[in-house]
Amino acid sequence: MIAAVVDCSQHTHNKIIFRGRDLKFWLANFYPFCSFLPLPQAEFNFDFLVIFDMAIFPAGAEPAMRELRRWLKNQDSSKPWLCAPENMPFFIASKAFFAKQNINLKPGIFGWLKAKEKASPLALKHSIPVYHPQTEPRKIESAVIDLQIQRLQKNGVQVENYGNFFMTGLIPIGKNTLIGSGVVIKGESRIGKNVQIYPNCFIQNSEIGDQCVILPGTIVRDSIIEKNVQLGPYCHLRNGSLVKKGAKMGNFVEMKKSVLGQGSKAMHLTYIGDAHVGKNVNIGAGTITCNYDGNKKNPTIIEDNVFIGSGSELVAPVTVHRNSYIGAGSTITEDVPQNALALARQRQKNISGWVLRKRKKKK
Repeated sequence: MIAAVVDCSQHTHNKIIFRGRDLKFWLANFYPFCSFLPLPQAEFNFDFLVIFDMAIFPAGAEPAMRELRRWLKNQDSSKPWLCAPENMPFFIASKAFFAKQNINLKPGIFGWLKAKEKASPLALKHSIPVYHPQTEPRKIESAVIDLQIQRLQKNGVQVENYGNFFMTGLIPIGKNTLIGSGVVIKGESRIGKNVQIYPNCFIQNSEIGDQCVILPGTIVRDSIIEKNVQLGPYCHLRNGSLVKKGAKMGNFVEMKKSVLGQGSKAMHLTYIGDAHVGKNVNIGAGTITCNYDGNKKNPTIIEDNVFIGSGSELVAPVTVHRNSYIGAGSTITEDVPQNALALARQRQKNISGWVLRKRKKKK
């Protein structure tokens, strides 16, 4: 077993964040053949130990990592030895070395080895780039982005503009997914297969299912999107929203703490808050769930196969039962029965000649 520890004892800048993760996270991914152990609880259950120090960051390129791994496979862990690359980004020691020296695995071990022990030089054909977090953060950032791109390419993910995207850590993204220019994916997110994320979308702490289409300018935060969903352009999901399979949300639709059922649609200028929307519901343009009464948030329930005409207001708490219709421009304050048509608007009144009289009065 090849293990590793990261000694941060002498450096206060180890909390520097690159692409949403600290240096320890990126070390573990640049050196994936190592099992990283915590200090000071690390146990001697390894053959070789790599000791890193946060004063310098070795951004291991793949050729150097393959060479280092092959070299370690050919070494004898039963003999006491200590070595380091010429630029001293880390020490490598055999298990027998620690037994002979009676060294404890605790913070400060890198400095102790550097001061007390003379390491044998480890000459590698492929160099290991070394950067200083305090003075060369942009070089570390570039190395981290290169690592992200390599992982995405291995997974069959297409990135439209490598110079203009942001992703936290190494977020799982499925095969044949397209990430457009200016896309930001942050936090604990997960993206499925065959997803199209168009330019300038923002996704945070959310799950996007397979075959989804996320059109430009869409914001998805703390929400779950099931497969075959279309969002946007310019819609906003937040605070634990759930959009079920095959549903669609269009331009300038906002959704908060709500469920949009399978196959349902809200395509234009709509607010859905604290609502549960069933299957195959059509929500017309300009519909609002009036969830806040000035004191508390109230729920709206819209059951399956409901049609809501444009410009409607649903004053919560209210339930619209299955297979019912709401006429355009209605303000609904009472429950709507199953199979009913609800109309809640004043009768139109036309006053003949009113405009002409108004103009004459102005003259």
